[in-house]
Amino acid sequence: MGVVSRERVPLWRRILPHVAALVVLLLCLKLAMWQLDRADYKDELLDDWQTAPVLSLDRGDSPDSARYARITAVGHFDTERHVLLDNQVRNMNPGVHVFTPFRPTGSDRIWMVNRGWQPMPQRSSPPEFDTDDGEVIIQGRLADPPRVGLEIGRAAALDPNHWPNLMTYFDLDNIRQGLGEPVQEQVILLDPEHPSHLSGDEWQPVTFGPERHRAYAFQWMTIGAVVFIIWLTLTIRSFRRP
Repeated sequence: MGVVSRERVPLWRRILPHVAALVVLLLCLKLAMWQLDRADYKDELLDDWQTAPVLSLDRGDSPDSARYARITAVGHFDTERHVLLDNQVRNMNPGVHVFTPFRPTGSDRIWMVNRGWQPMPQRSSPPEFDTDDGEVIIQGRLADPPRVGLEIGRAAALDPNHWPNLMTYFDLDNIRQGLGEPVQEQVILLDPEHPSHLSGDEWQPVTFGPERHRAYAFQWMTIGAVVFIIWLTLTIRSFRRP
């Protein structure tokens, strides 16, 4: 059998390896840049957490643009109408985050206060906990409502006649309909040292820090560099063949 000459190899077969290498290189570059962007975003969140202003809901301070602001407020908890956010794992144990409505004194709006984690191994048995029924002073952090990466369908409507209500993911519209009252867009992360906090766990502004995103970016750039070296080596060899 004779050796097939370069001229007889179809053009698409000669181009395909180069196209494949280019696609992989561009993908690695895009993923690395995305991880670096995420690292910068996490840096911004951590900086906001450290430099957040101190606000008082009783003075009428506007919290609209104050991410992670440290707040104080005087008011009353709703002792019955709790919302339990499902699928919250702590130390490998299933549970929920307990959100209790809180109305500052003299306000016509409700804030949903995240009071921390509670175990809930069985969905049919909600956790039992106490809620102060008198006037209380709370301290905490303002935060955006918790979100999930992918919402499959719509959250089930709350039952206004049976509390607490279990939610698969946090849905403000459903909460407003269930409570029948206006609810603020942001939530309050109750200070872990407050008596009404249920677990005492410190709040974390990010799940994992920016250094992990930068490590992932380095991995993608390394993969891209290896692919480039392999492509360059094979390309040089192909031109040296008789």
